[in-house]
Amino acid sequence: MQVRSLVILGSGWHPHLFREEARALLGPIEVLHKRMAFLTQSDDVIDRISGASLIDEALNSTSRLWVYNQEITPDEVASHVAEWSKSFLPEGTFSIRARKLGSGVGSLSRREIEVMTGAKIFSEKKPVNLENPDHEVVVVLAGPDDSPSQWDERESGELVLWGLRDPASIGTYSGPSPTERPFFKPVTLDPRLARLLVCLSFSRGKPSVIVDPFCGTGGIAIEASNLGLQVLASDLDSRMVEGTRTNMEWVSGKSEYTVKRCPANKIHELWGNIPGCSFVFDPPYGRNAWASEDGLDLLLGTLASARAMSPNGTVCTMLPSSPKALHGPISDSLQVMGMDWGPLKERIIETGWEVSVCSPVRVHKSLSRLVVLCHPAD
Repeated sequence: MQVRSLVILGSGWHPHLFREEARALLGPIEVLHKRMAFLTQSDDVIDRISGASLIDEALNSTSRLWVYNQEITPDEVASHVAEWSKSFLPEGTFSIRARKLGSGVGSLSRREIEVMTGAKIFSEKKPVNLENPDHEVVVVLAGPDDSPSQWDERESGELVLWGLRDPASIGTYSGPSPTERPFFKPVTLDPRLARLLVCLSFSRGKPSVIVDPFCGTGGIAIEASNLGLQVLASDLDSRMVEGTRTNMEWVSGKSEYTVKRCPANKIHELWGNIPGCSFVFDPPYGRNAWASEDGLDLLLGTLASARAMSPNGTVCTMLPSSPKALHGPISDSLQVMGMDWGPLKERIIETGWEVSVCSPVRVHKSLSRLVVLCHPAD
């Protein structure tokens, strides 16, 4: 298997979860920018990120230029890229595409860089073709966030990076609208978030099965099946069970699935012991129910049942939290599920799981969710 160096570019919607998703799917990464990561991996990297939720694109044969509070001109950037092209741009037609991450780099103009770089590289063996090029050279102007929508503890400096766009990278996932499904409810989880939760659950390797004990309308089950993962879905509400079955038949996924009625805290009795499961779920808490003691008991009971079913598994879920989470950092006094986050983490440990990743996600103006990834506590 050939070893290759890649840089992956992440969605601006949630840079922190982009990096966590990349780690879950690929293992260790070198973070160059909050939306840019470098890795050296084998040829299966593109296959492994092809189902990602927050990865925009992949570039290979990259080079970079750090900008340390110094002025840099479009001509200088073009000269660097042209020199690189002598070794890394194959013969054939090419195009130059410049893009910004965050606020970009100084006053550099994407248009000027595209024109100047194309002119410097152009030759008889490497002609420009803007419509259907053999190769696409991407020049990334990466700077600080201009209008961050989600909290991120990492700061980013200015960096210019360029490379060949991998044609197999398909861009940020959006997924078909849930309203297109035959069974739909307004509380249906956004496909991007459902796909993200499934991908984060790869953090200890590819799951043997995806288990969703709160399947609702089947959003998580659909995304897991589309990724070729076996699905075991359940819900206490028989209407949701039938609705999920209808949606799973409609989507014609790539894997086997089973949907049954079951209390979430009894899934180990329903499914038995299955090593290597990932429990991926979005608990059905309403806007104000996150302070409910019943909701907390249900969560903890579900986690205990998951631990009994698959002691070496993984849990990925979203918990209702105070909107203060969106401003970061995540403190032990943050209100999650109606109690302080520190004591709640201790309650989670008592069920056999330990929180390894937590990151806030905006749902709407007055509500946020905390994406939580858990691994076995021992």
